[in-house]
Amino acid sequence: MKIKWYEFLIWTGIGALAAFILTLIFNVTGLTRVSSFEEASQGLFYVSDSIWVLIALYCFATPLIEELIFRYCIYNLVLKYTKKAAIAIILTAALFGIYHLNPVQMLYGFLMGLLITYSYHRYKILTIPFLVHAAANAVALAYTFL
Repeated sequence: MKIKWYEFLIWTGIGALAAFILTLIFNVTGLTRVSSFEEASQGLFYVSDSIWVLIALYCFATPLIEELIFRYCIYNLVLKYTKKAAIAIILTAALFGIYHLNPVQMLYGFLMGLLITYSYHRYKILTIPFLVHAAANAVALAYTFL
């Protein structure tokens, strides 16, 4: 399947929009005020106080590593054994959510994981899920600074 250049832009926008909508919903419902979520988001600043370091880590390095692990390795392994894309997408997203170790981030990670894993399933390349993931992390990082 040949991917058109604008599909990369569309999926990046979808990732950013999904993250924005989830963040808005989590704010309205009060989930972002849960102490475990606040601790996790403030934990970003223990890594570095440089915005450039945080962008490099959370918008490039983290999505790259997590996409290799969750989409390329786990999704493909689950798909190989179950032969059912829906099961592989849901299970990979669930593991991605659990990996975040924080109840609020687990839910957020699961929901974003569904979108990200679907994008990998649809195109069979890591570029699009990486862009979706990076855009979502950029929105989450921007929210942390607001």
